Amino acid sequence: MNVVVSFSFKEEKVGVVEEFKKIAKREGRDKSKVLVDLIEQYVKEHSAGNPTFTLEQFQDPNFQAVPAYLSDKDKWISHYKNSTDKDKTKLRIQAVNFNKWFRMVDINQ
Repeated sequence: MNVVVSFSFKEEKVGVVEEFKKIAKREGRDKSKVLVDLIEQYVKEHSAGNPTFTLEQFQDPNFQAVPAYLSDKDKWISHYKNSTDKDKTKLRIQAVNFNKWFRMVDINQ
C-alpha cells in the first residue's frame, strides 16, 4: 500500500524541482522512488550515532571528525585522501580493529 505525503518549498526552488522531474523522467525513474531513496540515505547519515559537532570541538587539538561509520564509500575515500599520513595510518589500523572485533563477536555467539 502506498502512502501519500506532500511537502512545500520556497518559490525560488521551483526550477530545481522542475529539473528534478525532467531528470527522473529522462532516466525512467519513478520520482517517489528517487525521493524515498534520498530520504533513506539522509536518515542513514544523520540518525542517532552521528552527532552534530560544535565549533568548539574543532578547536580541541584531540578532536577528530570523521564520516559516520555507515557513510558511503565516496565520503570515506574523500576523507582518507584529505587526511595526513599519520591519520591515514590510524584509519587503516582502526579498520583492521573493527574487523577483528566483529570476528570475535561472531565466534563467541
